[in-house]
Amino acid sequence: MKTIFNSLLVLAAIAFSAFAFTACEDEPDKYEISGGNPVIRYIRPLGLESGDSIITGAYMDNRICIVGENLRSITKMLFNDQEAQLIPSLITDHTLIVTVPGTVPGEVFNKIFMINNSNDTTTYDFKVLVPGPTIISMGNEWAPAGDVQTIYGSYFIDDPNVPITLTIAGQEIPFDKEQFDGNHITFTVPEGLPEGDIEVTTVYGTQKAPFRYKDSRGMITNFDGEGNSGTKGIVPQGWNLAMTYSNEGGIDGYYVQVGDGTLKMPADGGWTEGFKISWWCGNWNGDPMSITEGAGVPVRNLFPAGYFGEPEKLAFKFELCIPASNPWMAGVLQVLFLNNKVAANDTWQNNTYIQPETGMCRGLYAPWSGSGSFDTGGKWITVTMPISNFTYNMDGTAGMVPITPESFDTFTMWPVSGGLQGTECAPILRYDNIRIVPIN
Repeated sequence: MKTIFNSLLVLAAIAFSAFAFTACEDEPDKYEISGGNPVIRYIRPLGLESGDSIITGAYMDNRICIVGENLRSITKMLFNDQEAQLIPSLITDHTLIVTVPGTVPGEVFNKIFMINNSNDTTTYDFKVLVPGPTIISMGNEWAPAGDVQTIYGSYFIDDPNVPITLTIAGQEIPFDKEQFDGNHITFTVPEGLPEGDIEVTTVYGTQKAPFRYKDSRGMITNFDGEGNSGTKGIVPQGWNLAMTYSNEGGIDGYYVQVGDGTLKMPADGGWTEGFKISWWCGNWNGDPMSITEGAGVPVRNLFPAGYFGEPEKLAFKFELCIPASNPWMAGVLQVLFLNNKVAANDTWQNNTYIQPETGMCRGLYAPWSGSGSFDTGGKWITVTMPISNFTYNMDGTAGMVPITPESFDTFTMWPVSGGLQGTECAPILRYDNIRIVPIN
């Protein structure tokens, strides 16, 4: 192995040694490269002093400690074919601390190559462990057939001997290998693809996504009259609602729209009820908890018993579409669940429940806050809001009344307040497939 990398490393080795020795002439206490070849006795994880913790491999980007002799003779180090950064202050004659390169090897030798000042190469058996694929998100989890979609993640590696595969609902999905990299896979949704799990498989393993394609497990409403398990989904019910329904340009039947392109949202997100969607349980003529179907059914009555037992393992999701002609530039979307606070025969049967003095915890969503404006270009995207993040008050401060399993009776979606200053706008917001689903 002595000459494998010689032609590639001569100039680098000479440059490194020239710099080091020049520096040492000026500052005698500076790092000096020694002669001879290095010897590795063992490698251990950083922070573990005992030689009992010997390792023969490490994951990319992990720091390790090499223990041996004459380690200051090393001028360059490679893990497989990827160069590691050597920091002189972390090298002594007997120890060398280094970070395993974070780039996937092009060729796998399962060796460390150490080059000294004479351009001699010493090798040591060591495996660079590459994680299996990780799936983070999908642009639109309810994308219809023919849509071009992207799955985002990391370590999407296509090995010539074990090609990468994408599987949805048990069906392998073809995609252009030239149109993907280690962080995303772009594909066209095929006809007839049913609801199901999403998996990516590489030579380093298989990973299931923490979401499903067309997940309907916790469907509150898809605006087509169907909720979870074939029951009637709840429909918007409350005061001063001004939404419209359409299936033009939708992804799954009908969707609901708030904002008509002329209704203004103040720069401070001030109170504008025309952007509100409410699901108030009850019929104002009796016990709201007695409603079992139709408009007044409590949200949690739509789902199996115990579904909300661990809210921290759930996420509120919906599909969102905002045309470029009417971007969203003010008002923070507040998603607020509350236990029977606006139902019949209750003193909260008004809009005070959303006010900051109530301290009711809620989720906040304001994608425009970074750039000052947000739209989806008329396309549909999936928005995910983990229930564990429902910790805010109306003005963006910390909420005082936490969300509990009993909270899932009534809820409201409303871009209002949030404590952010934006720009007056006339946004058009379209919603579909409003749901609460497990995040696996």
